Amino acid sequence: MSATPFALISVEDRTKVVAYGLDIDLPSGHDVITFRREPGGQPTFSVHQSVERAQDRYNMLTPLELVWEPDCACSAGEEPRDSVADAG
Repeated sequence: MSATPFALISVEDRTKVVAYGLDIDLPSGHDVITFRREPGGQPTFSVHQSVERAQDRYNMLTPLELVWEPDCACSAGEEPRDSVADAG
């Protein structure tokens, strides 16, 4: 089993994380789980067939960018780093 974390961030405000997720690969199949808080503060967990479907679901709220966690500084309220620029 492997799990890769990701964030779905607002294109309009790159410091705003709309949802965090895990892309989970299992011998028995593939799942994507997302977590977000509704405007009233209620936590919401969702299961999706793919990362793209998760992004499509939340794109209804605001235009989103997918950022894989190794390249994401979203939890610190920073813009995502460019992994190519960081490598040099």
